[in-house]
Amino acid sequence: MKPQLEVPLTIHHLTFHCRAEEPILWSPFKGSAVRGAFAGVLRHTFCPEWRGTDKQTSIATARLHTQVCPVCQLLAKPKEEEFSGDLRRPYAIRPPLDTRTRYEAGDPFAFTVTLFGNYLDYLPYLALGVEGMGSAGIGSKNGQGRRGRFSVESITSTNSLTKATALLMKPKERMVEAVTAPVDNTHIIAAAEELAAQLEEKGNRLILNFATPTRLIKRRGKIGTPEPFQFIKHVVRRVLDLSTQYGAGRPTIGGQLDLKRDVFPYADVVTLIKDETRWWDVSGYSGRMQQQQQLGGFVGSATYTAPDWRPLLPWLLWATQVQVGKNTVKGCGVITGTWRE
Repeated sequence: MKPQLEVPLTIHHLTFHCRAEEPILWSPFKGSAVRGAFAGVLRHTFCPEWRGTDKQTSIATARLHTQVCPVCQLLAKPKEEEFSGDLRRPYAIRPPLDTRTRYEAGDPFAFTVTLFGNYLDYLPYLALGVEGMGSAGIGSKNGQGRRGRFSVESITSTNSLTKATALLMKPKERMVEAVTAPVDNTHIIAAAEELAAQLEEKGNRLILNFATPTRLIKRRGKIGTPEPFQFIKHVVRRVLDLSTQYGAGRPTIGGQLDLKRDVFPYADVVTLIKDETRWWDVSGYSGRMQQQQQLGGFVGSATYTAPDWRPLLPWLLWATQVQVGKNTVKGCGVITGTWRE
């Protein structure tokens, strides 16, 4: 038996089930609005952001503050000197996937915050933060300058690979329990083995569904189509970085990992045989940059074939769990787990 991929990372999908209390006005892509409200409420409610008076004191105080502030630890990127690879944030957001631009009072909706690594200590802040989002409002302002309010009805955690579900907050209750249905490498490998057998029976045709804009960058230019090699390369790089920065270390196969031996030769022979994606050119406001930010990427489905999917399936299943490409904290790069002939 060939050595299996070991990714020492655990993730938690926390889904907030909400109901509009008054009309909510959205853009067709809701990720930027969800992330903006989420980060804004957490910072304003739980992060004092106090600073010193002179430059040196300010730098020292900022470092100390980041070490003790859970909101800064959750929302900020790690320091460059701490990790190799691209710097990743410890969470991603999956917004509502419909394109409706108005929710009426009483309409239900849900969004998911995915935590990478051991961040469940921050669950109380997340629960209170989302309640604060509901009170402050979300989406575009109406004619009276007011954003739509909503309430949180329950919080669940689901492992989409095993279908296990945990109820963190029951309907009509406010107590939140730190019990989740996590996803780890054992679930990925088991699902990959089952899927590999199914794909062999179906001629090794695999379909990926890009549910939200997937924005891949190559040499500072965007990749306009789901090219198999570039897509798989981005998946592997993201999983490597997340595991190194928020897991127990670098992924391995048989104790080590050589991308030129263990991944790239198999990615090279994957063929895109049907491209049903389109470019969705959306944008959102970045508070950090104080300007509009391009979030556009390809959406839709792409059909691939390969002589042997087994070396790549664990990576692709991780992609369905962690999202891929730029702006995952704003809901981009969601890949659904629909695998069909």
